Amino acid sequence: EMEASWPAVDDEVMAMVQAGATIVVVALMAILQAAHTSRKQEVAFLSPLSHTREGKMRMVAHRGSSHTAPENTLASLSLAFRQGACGVEFDIQKSSDGELFLLHDDTLRRTASPGCPCTLEGLSQEEYEVMLDQDISQLSYRDFIRHVDVGTWKQAEYAGERPCLMTDAMATLPAGCFALCEVKGGDKATAQAVTTLAKEKGWTGDQLTFIGFDLELMTEIKQRLLELDMGAIAVIYVQDAYDEEKAMEVIRLAKAAGLDGVDFEADLSVVTPAVVSLAAAVGMQTGVWVWPSQLPKSDTHPTAAELDRCGVNFFTTDLPPAMQDWICAY
Repeated sequence: EMEASWPAVDDEVMAMVQAGATIVVVALMAILQAAHTSRKQEVAFLSPLSHTREGKMRMVAHRGSSHTAPENTLASLSLAFRQGACGVEFDIQKSSDGELFLLHDDTLRRTASPGCPCTLEGLSQEEYEVMLDQDISQLSYRDFIRHVDVGTWKQAEYAGERPCLMTDAMATLPAGCFALCEVKGGDKATAQAVTTLAKEKGWTGDQLTFIGFDLELMTEIKQRLLELDMGAIAVIYVQDAYDEEKAMEVIRLAKAAGLDGVDFEADLSVVTPAVVSLAAAVGMQTGVWVWPSQLPKSDTHPTAAELDRCGVNFFTTDLPPAMQDWICAY
């Protein structure tokens, strides 16, 4: 009788075991999928500002390859990637007709050719001179800005370079490369327009990061990105910090504001291992930018190498020849 009843018991046990195993497998698959999704989100969030797999600092070209080519132009951006940069930094402005284009200053005076372009028919040299000193937000991109030569001032070979649209600048990015887009302090109209454009174009956190010196504006940009379901695009607070203590204070302010990182001048007395470690401990990236006129050693390979050892995530350089050589060997 005992032997006769075993098959029925076995079937019931096996059915229970199979059901239990199915539940366990489904649960494990859900856990693994969640972990995979979380990891993908983490990678997307950390890229492009995190270290590469080899632990190397990301090299970013300041306004493109601005040591050699005219800053904030397509020529400068394209050259930077050919010279080994994996990212470019550029400044964004908004024209009176609503176009977003690359320019650092609030006027065209410094980088514009002094001669009125022949494409601006009906405009006198005197009128052209006046417009070069006007606030850029009061000028039309279609009717004026796009005609201005902003290449000749650097070198004759760059004659004909014009202020480029942000969409054209983003189109120069090779696969795996990215842009740091600086939004000027207090410029809420541009901040609104550029986040809307990012949404329309579908730019991702792998392609684009916003930076700026205005903490309030950077906070607003981050909040708007979150509202647009684009929180993976990082927002970095740029700030002067003249000592280690000030740098740590900036990190705490940026963290409290919900930002993703900080960006300091490339000064080894400021960006120390302790500063980088504090930022990393609160989940923030650390970047640096060069200031050769004030910090002559900032845009040099010994400084870059030391900051790499400190764990800095990205280094913004003008790409002078010695840095180009170092990057190629790096």
